[in-house]
Amino acid sequence: MKNTNYTNGTLISFLFWAMCSVSTVNAQSVKFEQQLKEGWNIESSEKISTTGDKISQTSFDVSKWYNTSVPSTVMASLIANNEYSDIFMGENISKVDTTRFRVPWWYRNEFVIADASKNTELIFEGINYRANVWLNGKQIASADSLFGGFRIFALNISKNIKKGKNVLAVEVFNQKTNEPSIGFVDWAPMAPDRELGLWRPVKLKISDKTSLNNIFVTSKIDKKGYKTAELEISAEAVNNTNEVIEAVVKGKIENIIFEKKVTLQPLEKRVIVFNASEFKQLKIKNPRLWWTYELGKPNLYELTMSIETNNKVSYSKSTHFGIREVEDYLTAKGYRGYKLNGVEVLIKGGGWVDGMFLNDTEEKVKAQLEYVKQTNMNTVRMEGFWGNSDRIYEMCDEMGLLMMVGWSCQWEWKGYLNKPEDDFMSIKTPEDMDLIINYTRDHVNWLRNHPSIFVWVMGSDKLPRPELEAKYNVLFKEVDPSRPLLMSCKGMNSSISGKTGVKMNGPYEYVAPNYWFEDTENGGAFGFNTETGPGPQVPSLEVVKSMIPEDKLWPINSTWDFHCGRNEFQTLERFTSAFNIRYGTQDNVEDFTFKSQASNLESMRSMYEAFAINRSNTTGIVQWMFNSPWPKLIWQFWDYNLLPNAAFYGARLGARPVNIAYNYGDNAVYVSNLNPGKTKNLKAKLEIYDFNGKVIFEKEETVSVNGNASLKTIDLPDNTAYSRIYFLKMNLLDEKGKSIADNFYWLSTKKDVFDFKKSDWIHTPLMEHADFTDLDKLPKVKIEAQNTIKKENDKYEVTVKLKNPSSSVAFLIELNIVGDVSGKSIVPVLWDDNYISLVPKESRTIKVTFPASALKGEKPVFRYKGWNVD
Repeated sequence: MKNTNYTNGTLISFLFWAMCSVSTVNAQSVKFEQQLKEGWNIESSEKISTTGDKISQTSFDVSKWYNTSVPSTVMASLIANNEYSDIFMGENISKVDTTRFRVPWWYRNEFVIADASKNTELIFEGINYRANVWLNGKQIASADSLFGGFRIFALNISKNIKKGKNVLAVEVFNQKTNEPSIGFVDWAPMAPDRELGLWRPVKLKISDKTSLNNIFVTSKIDKKGYKTAELEISAEAVNNTNEVIEAVVKGKIENIIFEKKVTLQPLEKRVIVFNASEFKQLKIKNPRLWWTYELGKPNLYELTMSIETNNKVSYSKSTHFGIREVEDYLTAKGYRGYKLNGVEVLIKGGGWVDGMFLNDTEEKVKAQLEYVKQTNMNTVRMEGFWGNSDRIYEMCDEMGLLMMVGWSCQWEWKGYLNKPEDDFMSIKTPEDMDLIINYTRDHVNWLRNHPSIFVWVMGSDKLPRPELEAKYNVLFKEVDPSRPLLMSCKGMNSSISGKTGVKMNGPYEYVAPNYWFEDTENGGAFGFNTETGPGPQVPSLEVVKSMIPEDKLWPINSTWDFHCGRNEFQTLERFTSAFNIRYGTQDNVEDFTFKSQASNLESMRSMYEAFAINRSNTTGIVQWMFNSPWPKLIWQFWDYNLLPNAAFYGARLGARPVNIAYNYGDNAVYVSNLNPGKTKNLKAKLEIYDFNGKVIFEKEETVSVNGNASLKTIDLPDNTAYSRIYFLKMNLLDEKGKSIADNFYWLSTKKDVFDFKKSDWIHTPLMEHADFTDLDKLPKVKIEAQNTIKKENDKYEVTVKLKNPSSSVAFLIELNIVGDVSGKSIVPVLWDDNYISLVPKESRTIKVTFPASALKGEKPVFRYKGWNVD
């Protein structure tokens, strides 16, 4: 079943369709909720000359309207109806006539009610931005009260529905520039319709004389031995009648049953609490705890709550939850960190963003979360969208991923919210504060049973002003005292809550790999960096061709800039100026996109490695960003259409729980262990190769590393006598001789040197650059490649065996699975490793899996290319 909760009054949080079977005195199966997903039509008010009372009649003709489903913004619906083609190609999106969206649009749906005698509520989980609502010819809500892009509304329609066919008409209006709603800040252009429409589901909640809202489960665990856990469960009991009602509120968790008799006054709403001190069965022995996938199993329980009147189930709801505790702490240096079940966790994650038209499918969301795990990340940071349904939270619960959930900085800058700017976010007036508090109440009540969420974030770049922060504190004592709050993702000092203990000082643009080890003031490997990264991640040529027209492919031009970020980030100039010096100026788009992957990999890998190597001084690192709201050239591990770039594999290498890595700062090799337990008797082996592939240094050491720590293992010799480019190959073996981590670095005797005096929030420029231009002089290598393809059920697995029989290094080999007809990359795809290099005589076996559905009728074909590989 789906996790859902309701707010007090007329606000109700997210509800999902469920069929509930409840064990009661009279066991029965009843449909208490249904989603109005299909059968919708939309049209612009400019083409309609009548009013809502007529549109919401069964006789009204919508044959010329657009067909759609809900959730769907207006723009998403028009794209689905082929109104716009190649919307992301070139600058097409900027050519859309936005005036057509500055007028109201109508949504219309016909649905059937089997029993009109029930208490029925119409739930709007997301309207952007305001709406008038008609049902069966009568207006039931108006835009003066039904507004707010992140509000969740419930309208009691018991007196307005009828048995059989009912007609719903919703007139939706866009937000004004000074109203806090949805936005992409500098990550992407705003959608032409500004996300106008019903962007989250519309549902019916059906009950009898009584119902339940706001089911909530919290747990306290024995963090020493994990032998016991105490649950507290609450739910709001509601009397839907004008009579005094005797009711029984019941709960069931596996073989645990509990209940309370209540007397509800007419129309009364009362929170009913079940705790372990009163109900001993809620003290769980040997609980199955919820852990991240790295630390254990993400165990989930199912709770079914029901309310009965006259021995009949009036309403029932099921939700999944996890038994776990989360808490924050401050280190001796004042860095904020987080614990799961008493265990300190290095937060390793990335920023998440919904697709530009808020139309991500469940399949796409799931594929991206599998990518998160594949990169050895444990955290998803949600800023400002929160998903078009709660499926992403359910999947994180199931996959064992943490979620850092909060509001976007779009309300903090005048350029995005047209309000005066000061040191605090632009939410100033009592009316705006009340709106934001209601936004927050709705979302916390909606999501608070998800064990994946470990912190609520109330500000990004700025703090809420003290009056608003005080309101937050009151709110969270009521709706969720079980999690920490973070008032800003930036290192700031609140007059109410004190220092945030985190940092957000950049960089967001290109920095060389040694930055993370050498910087001690801004984004370097210390503390909790809530958003940062080495800037642009140029994708493959195939991806670039999907967004840049053929006549604009080369040289880099304003169309490329259009597919970067906004404002300070609307160019690749900082990246290309360093790349051209370090790797050489390229004269064609194919070489530029391919060779950029070397920079993607080395930069991203070193960031995560630095935070692991400096674990005694670090608590978290969040890459900005995981994914893309549209096809773009910056801030991404994978592109909008799900093809990973080399930064993806650099992160996968750098974020391994147990790793062997090179410290660019002190020219040494470290073994890091991010697990809580000690690793013993690991063997670290390394070899240094000169440019011609000759071994010039080798060494091995046995090492044991404590949990959440790292250890310098081997100091490398001075490199002044080496060739300008040399290669470092490392391997870490367990006690049985099995490889658990390997790494390959290309290094230069000429060091990247930063001008730290010129650091700003964007980046730190280089005064001197490493020199990798001789990579183009590597001898050509012909590798041996074999592959076997196996299909099991709905998945393919391809095993690739590579061998470098030569005496030279085979550098940066890109592996790919493509369709035999289209020649396009198969996505989503999970490679063990990619963009690999093979030292002389080395062999590697690498596996890749992908869903059979990704082939779309084609056959899979293995392809590869390399820097110096034929």
